[in-house]
Amino acid sequence: MEVSEPELLSLLRTLDTLKPYLQEIVIVGGWVPFLYRKYGEIPARHPSVRTTDIDIAVPHQVPDNGRPTMDNLLSEAGYTVEIFGSYGGMVKYKLATPPTEIEFITPETGRPGEPSIVVQNGLRARALRYVEILLENTRQIALNEHIKDLHISAGVKLPSPAAYIYQKALTLPLRSSKAAKDLYYIFDLLDSTAEMQSQIPAEIKSLQAQYAPGWFRRAIRNLERYFPETGGAGTGLVATQYTGPMNIETFRNYTQHIFRDMIGRLQ
Repeated sequence: MEVSEPELLSLLRTLDTLKPYLQEIVIVGGWVPFLYRKYGEIPARHPSVRTTDIDIAVPHQVPDNGRPTMDNLLSEAGYTVEIFGSYGGMVKYKLATPPTEIEFITPETGRPGEPSIVVQNGLRARALRYVEILLENTRQIALNEHIKDLHISAGVKLPSPAAYIYQKALTLPLRSSKAAKDLYYIFDLLDSTAEMQSQIPAEIKSLQAQYAPGWFRRAIRNLERYFPETGGAGTGLVATQYTGPMNIETFRNYTQHIFRDMIGRLQ
């Protein structure tokens, strides 16, 4: 199902609220393929998957440099804080109208420790593995949008398509309950154009030198678990998210071809 106007308004209102920090934060998660397609000049071949969560990657420290803090900006705009997690250390910001849920994430470094890190006065970000890939490899898109009473004109940072897919591949075992959506997001970007199908694997291969040597091999193994040469659960999972006109069996076979082609190019 395509993104609705209230859902888009939820995202744009969040970006407008955090406008003083848009050059220091990176929009990640399920909004990335949609934003590239709508504002980043990447064609759409398949329907978008709806998402209501807004995930924002931030570095370990975000100096305010005399600006209102992000926590202050959100609080003054009407967002409320919800604390969750086993130890109460993780935070989400919520807004009733339009319904909005925001979570900040930051790289987890070293051994797993605290579930979240204070990155700015009043703001805790969830510490997760591989987030540095999203923060360190970005592209900027230009937003100029007018919906209802909101007009926003700003540059917004996203992970590069290759960084986005690389990080998704690495986190598949850590997010098994969300594997269907994550695999569809990968498929959606990868199958945008024939050029992307060759360009993204090439860029992922270039990223391997920036990070731990085992990460690249791990990403390929994770993909192969879902998309072995025959069988595998990946095609069925991706198909659960698809709402386009293609026959489901045809779509599953096509999905297998796209992922196997990417795996082959990475090896």
